[in-house]
Amino acid sequence: MTQSEKLRNLLQKRVVFLDGGIGTELLMRGMPSGVSTEEWAVSNLDILSALHYDYVEAGSDIILACTFGGTEAKLGTSERVTNLNHRLADAAITAAGDKALVAASIGPTGNLMHPSATMTWKDAYRFFSAQVKAIGDTGIDIFFLETFSDPRELKAAVLAVRDSVPDAFISAQMTFGSGGLSLSGTSPTALVILANQLPVDAVGTNCGDGPEELLPIIQEMVRFSSKWIAVEPNAGLPVNGMYDMSPKRFAGWIEDFARSGAAIIGGCCGSGPAHVREYVSLLGNRPVVKSEPEELHLLTSVDRMVPLGDRMLTVGESINPTGKKSLQNSLSHGDFFAVISLAKAQGRADLIDVNLGLEKLLPDGFIHEIFSRLSIGSPLSVDISGPENMETAFCEMGGIGIFNSLIATEKFIGDRIDTLLRHGGYAVLLPIDEDGLGKTTEERLSKLEKGIAILRSHGFPEYRIIADPIVKPLGTGANTRLILETLKLFKHRGLLTIAGISNLSHGLPNRSGLNAALLALMAPIGLDMAIVDILDSKVLEMHRNAQILMGNIEPVERRLPELDSQGVSPDFMGILQKSIIVGDRRQTEATGRELLESGITAKEILENGLAPAMKKVGELYNRKKLFLPHLIASAEASEVLTKLLGPYLEKEEVSSFKGRIVLASVRGDIHDIGKNLVALFLRNAGFDVIDLGKDVHSYEIVRKASEIHADIIALSALMSTTAPEMEMVISLAKAKGVSARILVGGAVITEEYANSIGADCYAANAYDAVQSALSLMQKD
Repeated sequence: MTQSEKLRNLLQKRVVFLDGGIGTELLMRGMPSGVSTEEWAVSNLDILSALHYDYVEAGSDIILACTFGGTEAKLGTSERVTNLNHRLADAAITAAGDKALVAASIGPTGNLMHPSATMTWKDAYRFFSAQVKAIGDTGIDIFFLETFSDPRELKAAVLAVRDSVPDAFISAQMTFGSGGLSLSGTSPTALVILANQLPVDAVGTNCGDGPEELLPIIQEMVRFSSKWIAVEPNAGLPVNGMYDMSPKRFAGWIEDFARSGAAIIGGCCGSGPAHVREYVSLLGNRPVVKSEPEELHLLTSVDRMVPLGDRMLTVGESINPTGKKSLQNSLSHGDFFAVISLAKAQGRADLIDVNLGLEKLLPDGFIHEIFSRLSIGSPLSVDISGPENMETAFCEMGGIGIFNSLIATEKFIGDRIDTLLRHGGYAVLLPIDEDGLGKTTEERLSKLEKGIAILRSHGFPEYRIIADPIVKPLGTGANTRLILETLKLFKHRGLLTIAGISNLSHGLPNRSGLNAALLALMAPIGLDMAIVDILDSKVLEMHRNAQILMGNIEPVERRLPELDSQGVSPDFMGILQKSIIVGDRRQTEATGRELLESGITAKEILENGLAPAMKKVGELYNRKKLFLPHLIASAEASEVLTKLLGPYLEKEEVSSFKGRIVLASVRGDIHDIGKNLVALFLRNAGFDVIDLGKDVHSYEIVRKASEIHADIIALSALMSTTAPEMEMVISLAKAKGVSARILVGGAVITEEYANSIGADCYAANAYDAVQSALSLMQKD
């Protein structure tokens, strides 16, 4: 019997116990702060093996190999990936003997996904595949994917494991902050709904702020998950580098997790063998609390959830080159920002349909660019025909989308079904087979049933099928009554439904009126999704009014914005601000040029457009309405504007220079995602930023600040073990007579800590860093 089979059998009997933290325990056993845990562990296998053995003796059912940071993205070469993962896995296997199961721990690569950085989904999949293969060669077939913040990267890891070790037990886990969302804005519910459709065995969370904050997250997951639930909380919060929760108190929280329905329970940072011994003793052989998951159907993206079936959803149709020469030209020239701008303009839509026309004519990499850049915002409907292009689109999506569409033939479905089964997603099914579209309502239902049977034979569940009654143009003799009667049959059959409303009026005058009328007829029948022109105010108002009359939304007055005769708001400064906030680079540049050509000075645009927009971005981020990907997109749009305004500011003799800053992640800290974002924000605000990178020695930071006469030294630290290096920089700067003020921030840094080490200012995030830097520059 394999290890994964033993685990599956054990879960049928009782709660399964994981071990505790690895990194924090190794620090207590002599590992220096700031070094690579994996590299130090492989050079000190005796200490690592002793820790594994202590966890086994404490009662862990599963011990995790020290392979969390074992991808090539962190280790540098494929040879080191193979060597380190082999040796670290073997150490765990030897320590476990026949007393415990051994699982691999796999963490994120440490890189942001495109477009926030350069790592593509395929890059991530390649990194994880190499690591999983090395681990799989040792015989390990249990994998805990831990501490992820981006569901796209997590999905790459899931599929890398499933492809390399087909029968593996996989637990997919993300880390959530104090607001209950990941760094990318993903909710626990969105993760669970995605995991329900992915080839995983368990879903859960680890790390975070401590068990008190994770308990409601686990309770939410249990409500909707069809998979086992895994949890690994930290032992409280670090105080002066030490976690503050005793083994007995920690075990009490672990019992609460078990009572709530968690099936696999362990500890993360700050927990050790004593914590494991305490919770194993308290829980004993306790069966998993099982409950039937609540039914919840959602469409999701990295940062958004849209419920299905509660009301009629709108699907924006603008990204479709049919009859649009401008869009056709943009597609043929690979201008993906034009497509992104079209998507941003449809911000009111519940979903965005993406149809790129003749895919053979698209430049290489174009589909990757489009779908990775649209991974945040409204969920997507993938209106792509080629199976390989469909796979690329679904790889880049960070949630549950729609494939539009399938026809009821074995070959057509067979060529595309694997993508939906691997990545998750709903499928639009057309009542069309080898003989074409059904001519009557009964024929259309029959062809649809044929398609449903084919999908079912491939293991695709019926609840993920969306039926399209097919709306044809009136100009071609379409029978509207047939469309409506077909919709009634599909709804009576219990299926979700979708319809392309605008097809009806193709080639006719008064399109808005006809489209709105069809929408009004289909709404009371129960149409679930309407593909419409979301920029058509008449159709939008009809959709809203229909939902009010059907009781789906409250009849609260919400007027559409005043429009001029061309349907464009005359408030270009307002458009500029909105474009920056939503991260629309193309619209930001176009509106900036429009303002300059209308006689508005660059200084006015800077003060009345850019500054208020970035202030709003910061406010929304602090209120947890925007997240890391949005911040980066907004910063990049701002960068486009500042570059445009640069030459005009010089002509106006307006200096945008605010000061000179040396920026670095302190010695031992190898994290630079937050620091890089701070650099981007500071530069957009007019600061000259000298970014020294990550893991920078205190002497180098102070030396550089002295050399360039820096106004501010900005320091970042993500780990509690490296935070003391900030105090070292402050002391050294004073000793060397460097007058630069010190600004500190990072995940573990607080204002209280900043004050205790003598820093001049603390910033919680990139926006705050700008405000703090401006404040420091105003001091004498």
